[in-house]
Amino acid sequence: MKKNRKFIFILISLLMILVSLVSFGFSLRVSAKEEAVMTRQGDTIYFGYYPKTKATDEELSKMSATPDSDGYYTSGSDRFMKVTNADPKVHSETADTNFIPFDDGTQPSPGETYYFKLEQIEWMVLVDDEANDAVMLVSRYYLDTHAWQTNHAGDKCTIEGAPEGTKANSWRYSEMRAWMNDEFLNYAFTEKEQEAMLLFANSHTIDYKSDDSSTIVNDYVAVGNRDDYDTAGNNGRPTDYCIVKGATWCYNKDHIYYYVNATFPTFGSEYVRLYRHDEHNKVASVDNVEAVRPIIYVKRSAAKIIATETQKEEKNNKTLLIVGIICAVVGGVAAIPVMASSSRKYKKQKKENGTEYKLSKKEVARLVPGLITLVCGCVLIFLYISFNGGIGGSKLEPGIYVQQGGGESSGNVVQVGTTAYRLNSDGTFDFTGYYEGPGSAWESHGTWSQSGSTVTFVYHGNPMVQEGHTVRAPIINSTSFGSSQERFTKVG
Repeated sequence: MKKNRKFIFILISLLMILVSLVSFGFSLRVSAKEEAVMTRQGDTIYFGYYPKTKATDEELSKMSATPDSDGYYTSGSDRFMKVTNADPKVHSETADTNFIPFDDGTQPSPGETYYFKLEQIEWMVLVDDEANDAVMLVSRYYLDTHAWQTNHAGDKCTIEGAPEGTKANSWRYSEMRAWMNDEFLNYAFTEKEQEAMLLFANSHTIDYKSDDSSTIVNDYVAVGNRDDYDTAGNNGRPTDYCIVKGATWCYNKDHIYYYVNATFPTFGSEYVRLYRHDEHNKVASVDNVEAVRPIIYVKRSAAKIIATETQKEEKNNKTLLIVGIICAVVGGVAAIPVMASSSRKYKKQKKENGTEYKLSKKEVARLVPGLITLVCGCVLIFLYISFNGGIGGSKLEPGIYVQQGGGESSGNVVQVGTTAYRLNSDGTFDFTGYYEGPGSAWESHGTWSQSGSTVTFVYHGNPMVQEGHTVRAPIINSTSFGSSQERFTKVG
């Protein structure tokens, strides 16, 4: 009896040790270095602080009457910037409201005073260059507004220090560049944070000439060019703070105009290109106050890595599989020999004297825990398979999926549709009904998730789609989903 107890104790101890080792191995995280000044979660980085969300009534009730030494008002542990004489822009054409609503649904009032909470700036990763320890980022939100250049006479820049003949929309001598690399830089980032930022040679500007390297400028912060914002997906939205600073809009928050470091050849040098997420053919005078969506480069190694929800789910799923395999193996090692031995003894006793063989207490003590462990392992393996699309199922890979009409094919040529989804690794997606390549304007956005062999898309509201509109489709494999008549295949 003591030997049986000893065997059971050893079996359970071994199982617990193996499970603990697996759990420990999957719980490892990239350790945050002492110099980490930002956090990274998938393709999102949180870095720097800027006014964002309007203070709530509760926060206002606790707001300090006077600013602190840095000029901020405090409510609890949060800091707020005070804005007097708010100047939101009216746009009634095709819009439901006179002003862009705040995130809480209320509308701003011109001339009013508001307080905006300082919050971490959310950045999207555009380029991840591990070899050179550099990451290129674009702000997910429109953070502020600013004029490009107010010192100009027609199409010529008149700002002090600019050479005669400098174009009014020049980036090198623009007020926009001066503001971004001085006031904005020093406001949004501490000295320690600025040490993690990279000074980059910026050739993506209006006045850059490919045959003249002297037109390259060096920036810490810049307005991106067309390729930058096309890659980002043109899916930014204004913060509450940006709204009262006068962001130009149409329809709703998904249709905000923001500066792009480019212009059209058919327009004069006093104009700069504007984007909104579904419209690229807009321009504005350089002295217009428009939304700003900054571009920066930072040191890759300066980020503390945090697992995304998708990564956590994948980790948990893998843990299920490995623990299941361990349980199945340990249980099998304990139970199968007993079962094989008892089977032989059963046949022998049945043959020799016609009686049935009964398991000894020692055999039962080994068989029962082993079978329980084996069954538990099989259940965990089954759960892993079901969570990952069933037998033969796959997890969809992030990337661009273009519609292919399965029923409209001729020979080896399949008719490619214009509808496309872009599945991002952070669980968000972009959608367009007119795909023209990676630089397409994405019309709608939302979140996507996979459950078993089904992918689900939940849309954010816009003029064409209601908030929460949901689409589900069967997953064919890791690079394809949809029905035979409306299949989406990964192209990039």
